[in-house]
Amino acid sequence: MDYMVFNTNFFSIHFNSDPMAHMALAFEGASWTSEYAYPLMLLQTIIGSYDRLSGGGKSLTSQLCYDVAANELANSISTFNTCYKDTGLFGLYAVVEREKTHAFMQCITNNLAQLVNYVTEEDVERAKIALKATMLMGLDGNTNVCEDIGRQLLTYGRRMTPAEIFHRIEELTVEDVRAAAYKVFHDKDHAMAAIGGLEGLPSYEWIRNNSC
Repeated sequence: MDYMVFNTNFFSIHFNSDPMAHMALAFEGASWTSEYAYPLMLLQTIIGSYDRLSGGGKSLTSQLCYDVAANELANSISTFNTCYKDTGLFGLYAVVEREKTHAFMQCITNNLAQLVNYVTEEDVERAKIALKATMLMGLDGNTNVCEDIGRQLLTYGRRMTPAEIFHRIEELTVEDVRAAAYKVFHDKDHAMAAIGGLEGLPSYEWIRNNSC
């Protein structure tokens, strides 16, 4: 079987009549067995998600989500961290008003670049609690448990208990999360897909130069 690789690309479809822009920005993440797999789970939690309809705004603990909410730059943001056997995808999906696409991307790239140096101990400890809670909620029900067991057998060749997973999470440090952010964002190519009102969307080169 061929080894899977991350392919960079920039794909966009512009509609003059669409008042919104739907954008997905992805960097190469980590495989399930990578040393960066768990640090990236924490990083995903630190970056967080935001939905204008859900409220939160200035009370959000994520710096990125706070900046977006305070400046009304997007209707929603969701962070994704998808692991595969050989590689992974780490990034964000957002829905933005078309006239705010450039300002939004500037906010995104600034925040991603800062994660390499400015993740704090408080950020990491808060993310550990939230991540463990999310994992436990994901095991609610026989179907979810069976899916989790099957994925772990395919990935690790054995079943890992929540206690073992939580131990791995608790062992992570600020340096681990910063190293993961450096690996994913610093001077790295990305993949971008966007559709809608995109006249303000920056170029691939602009995004790359401003996210490192």
